This record gives sequence, C-alpha cells and structure tokens, in this order.
Amino acid sequence: MYKNDTPEKPESFGQYIAVHMKNFRREYGLSQEQLSERSGVPRSTIASLERGEGNPTLQVLVGIAQGLGVQMSALLQKPIPTAVLYKNSDAAKVPKKLIDQNDTVSKFVDVLQLTPESSRYLILQEYTLNEKERFPGSPHSPGTEEYFYCFTGAFEIMVESEFFIVEAGDLLCFDGHQRHAYACRDGFSTSKGLSIVVQVPKF
Repeated sequence: MYKNDTPEKPESFGQYIAVHMKNFRREYGLSQEQLSERSGVPRSTIASLERGEGNPTLQVLVGIAQGLGVQMSALLQKPIPTAVLYKNSDAAKVPKKLIDQNDTVSKFVDVLQLTPESSRYLILQEYTLNEKERFPGSPHSPGTEEYFYCFTGAFEIMVESEFFIVEAGDLLCFDGHQRHAYACRDGFSTSKGLSIVVQVPKF
C-alpha cells in the first residue's frame, strides 16, 4: 500500500560489479592489493571498478572472478537489497469508521498503514484519535497476535467485554481474533499509538 516499494535509481553492470566486488572481497577478508595479486589485475583498476567506474574487459572480469573464487556471473547479476527503507510520507491512509455513543457511524478517520501491501505476516498501523473518538478494530483469523503500544495520551481499548486503559509507554497484547475497539481516553485532546498485528502464515 505504498506508492513505491523501492526507490528508483540508475543501474548499470558497472554498479553491479562494484557492489559484488566489494562485498566478496570483504567477505573473504581480502585487501585490494591481495585481490590484485590473486587476479593479476592492477590495484588501480580494482579501485576504479569498486567505485563503479570504467568498462572492464572480459579478461579483467575473468581475472577478478578467479581472484575472488566466484563465477563471473556472480559479478554481473543485479544485487538483491537486504534492507528497504519505507518513508512515512508514502504510507497509505486507511479510512476507519468512527462510532458515536449510539454505536452509529459519525465520521471517518485516517489510519496510517506503515507496512507495505506485500507484507505477509506483519501489519503496522499508526492510530491518532482525538478526545471522544473511537472505532472498532477488525477481528483477524484465529492464531493472530495483536499488540498495541501507546506513544502519547492514553487509549481505552475493549477486548471482548473487558476494558483496558493503555497509557503512554504501555503495551497491550491480545489474541487478534477477538472483538476489540479503540478510543481516546477522556481528558486527553489527542492520543497516538501503534497497532502491531502478527498474522498466522498460511501454507
């Protein structure tokens, strides 16, 4: 539910080679000088390639691959990121129905969906409620765990027929398949919290 899961950036085989060369060299504990000796490629060329510069010949690539002890294709494939940054400004806004004292819909409030749509097992949502605002949660499948952390203010959270007061710094844990609802506690103009839902893997 994000605009972009990964930031756009220019890519080239030179950049791929640079990333893989540095990663493999550091993984095997080799200096640029040592790789130069093992590959027969000048150190200046290795330094240039690791900066993403230059246009290596086939002979140079073969030497680098042999010096690192890897297949040449391992230097040319697109790197797979081990971490992706999702910006708060790109978080999707999910409308939630606010319920008044007569259990009728009064208006809607936007909840920030912090995790991307592709997230399979974890859902993070940021709730910001004003005084007297409340909305029902969505029961999840059996086995789902839900955690709610209060950043500021205080929340009244109903789980089935029991009410919990969750103040700043508190964490409430409950089984997500149960009926539940969130409300800003009286006396607080605004309360902000984080809902963390851990879903059961579906095989």
